[in-house]
Amino acid sequence: MPPGKIEEELRDQILVQLNGTFEGGATGETFVQKGKTDILVKDGERHVFVGECKWWSGAKACSEAIDQLLGYLPWRDEKAALILFIDRKDATAVIEKADRAVRDHPAFKRVGTSTEELAARRNFVLGHPEDTDREIRLAVLFAVLPKDA
Repeated sequence: MPPGKIEEELRDQILVQLNGTFEGGATGETFVQKGKTDILVKDGERHVFVGECKWWSGAKACSEAIDQLLGYLPWRDEKAALILFIDRKDATAVIEKADRAVRDHPAFKRVGTSTEELAARRNFVLGHPEDTDREIRLAVLFAVLPKDA
């Protein structure tokens, strides 16, 4: 099965869970600002969450995914998530490389609130591409999925 198809299936599983919580307010492949985001959660007309799913393929691709995600955010949006699927044995090293890629991104301002499970989630604060004084809270979520699973 092509990686893009697997990514869609994983995204759909995430959407099922979000729709249970947000009563049908989560959609996939939804047009927002400059493209279609993988996950959008709305409350009325307000965006609660904008998310993008990607397979880890290196720091450069991670930075490009952040650019892509930031391009989806209208000025009023403050929360976003990058969900990274990791299919490598060295997942801990990949998580650290992803952390470094976010810190090296031009929009990076600072590390966000700490989390107890650094292997599952890292929080960051980025500047909004249309207004660097406006801050975006970015959660980078890690899903380790071994190839043989």
